[in-house]
Amino acid sequence: MTDAPNPTPPQNPLRKLPSVLSLPRLHRRLNRILNQLELGEEELVALLGIDPLAIVRGLRAANAPAFRSGNTPTTVRGIVRALGPTLALRLFRQTETDLDDAQPLEPLWRHAIATAFAARDLAERTGLMDPEAAYLVGLVHDLPEWLTRLGDDSRSAADWIVSWHLPAPFVSLLLAIEMADRPTTTTEPPDPVALVLAAELLACAAGYRHPDADEDPRIERALTGLDRSELVSATSLRRNVDGALRSFGFADDVSDREVAGDDPGGLWFGFDGNALDEGVISILGCMHSDSYRGIITALTAAAIRYGNCDSAYYAKWCRGNDTLTLRSKADSSSRRLAVTRIDLTARDTAFLADAQQARVPKLLQPHGDEREGLLPALAAEELLVVPLNYEFQMPAFLLLDRSLSQLAFDAEDELTLPTILGMTGTLLTQNLLLRRRRQRAQKFALTDPLTHLFNRRMGLHALEKAVAATERDRRPLTVLMCDLDHFKRLNDTLGHVQGDTALRATAEVLRQTVRKVDTVCRYGGEEFLIVLPDTTPDEATVLAARMFTAVQARGEQIGLPITVSIGLTSHRPGDTAESILVRADHALYASKGAGRNRFSVDIDADEHRDDSPKQAQD
Repeated sequence: MTDAPNPTPPQNPLRKLPSVLSLPRLHRRLNRILNQLELGEEELVALLGIDPLAIVRGLRAANAPAFRSGNTPTTVRGIVRALGPTLALRLFRQTETDLDDAQPLEPLWRHAIATAFAARDLAERTGLMDPEAAYLVGLVHDLPEWLTRLGDDSRSAADWIVSWHLPAPFVSLLLAIEMADRPTTTTEPPDPVALVLAAELLACAAGYRHPDADEDPRIERALTGLDRSELVSATSLRRNVDGALRSFGFADDVSDREVAGDDPGGLWFGFDGNALDEGVISILGCMHSDSYRGIITALTAAAIRYGNCDSAYYAKWCRGNDTLTLRSKADSSSRRLAVTRIDLTARDTAFLADAQQARVPKLLQPHGDEREGLLPALAAEELLVVPLNYEFQMPAFLLLDRSLSQLAFDAEDELTLPTILGMTGTLLTQNLLLRRRRQRAQKFALTDPLTHLFNRRMGLHALEKAVAATERDRRPLTVLMCDLDHFKRLNDTLGHVQGDTALRATAEVLRQTVRKVDTVCRYGGEEFLIVLPDTTPDEATVLAARMFTAVQARGEQIGLPITVSIGLTSHRPGDTAESILVRADHALYASKGAGRNRFSVDIDADEHRDDSPKQAQD
């Protein structure tokens, strides 16, 4: 199933420049930071706080519909905490940009940082906004300008911003700032929009002008009208911005020579073919896992560690209602999935069907103005979809995402590990399924399907082992033979369904009464055999008395006339399983003859003149 030919969809402008710090002059300095500094939360907040484009991608990922919760992050620190340090760091894992003309972008970048600092100061003074939220808005207030410079004319900047599922109040404020006139004063701004525009004016006063500021005479008039306190604020603002940039070596007066030294080289961000063997071994390590979860965890973890993915999801496809259920995720963060069922679009469904049929990884890319479906739900630029269990009624997929690091799945060796993940995961799942089927078959061969006790074969096997151990170790062994009283009459009067209920109830009482080392089996019909190793006859008589009274109580509880007769015997030197069963059966019929609902103990003729079994009753 294939889609009809369609024009190539417009590419996200931020793919050209996912991080301002990947600009040629800044990228080498960024590499030194990432290679040489230990970046904790404070350092990540500070670094992300000077990169308006990385912060937009981070905000988009933190606000993905699949992870969205009631606490949508609206500050730089909130984004870092929502993503976690590992994912936040991947926002900077880009190669150097190859933009033809990056010169106008650096003034726009410094203007954004200055506006952010000024917006935070104004918010603290006026109380119009949370200061850290004002910083975030000030940092990205020129986002439409960035997108216009980086994109093409096929789609407006506003369309991109709306399609990214960013927080609605944030988007509204951003678009309102874009459409508003420039302010003429920085004193007492009446609302958040005016606050950010006032902050922008202060940024210009501090020397961080917007590249197009010279073309707007209103800004020049506003700057000439600033009073002394505003000029003092502008001077303080310049010190703050300069300090933030200097702390990472990005200040204008810090030369390349000052941050030179040994070239740390570019960070490696792609697939390492040398790690393939280690990745395969890690997956095969769960070959004997007793659960599907163990296999899924190994697959997703291998995709993150060896496939250099930002996130990996395991999902099952319900073709009947066109939904994909996310069962597991791995992304080195503690964030939880808030939505596990994703409604698929017709294009998603066709794509998954094609990937399942082809049985090879396929790349799902955006198409047109999609605001629903798989990619928007995960805030993903693209997903490598790896089919698993393609012959199952409900097939599964690994969804591999690199949207934060902006790495492309475009090289042949990039598909090697995902292909192995799909094949190995399918084989491991099938192997587990076969093992479980074999275990169930073995269980059914050894257990009684009605009572879920061991069957006669297992009971005799347990008795033979117990006799051999007793002969060898000279330890006590006692055997009980139990039989439901008047079971045929119960069946004839109340029906076989009630008869089955009586058998199950009796079996449950017997199972709960004995120890784990004891063996209870359904010997045949309404008879039960109980093997009690390391148990003396005196100990067994206490158990038998408790047993037949508990069975009667259970019958009264469920409204059925259930009682049981028990025959008890113990091991004697030279005994075999057959001889013990004969004596136990003899004692059982003594209980039956004495009136039922009791137990009888087999008596050794050498020790007692009376060779009839001793009886105990209620």
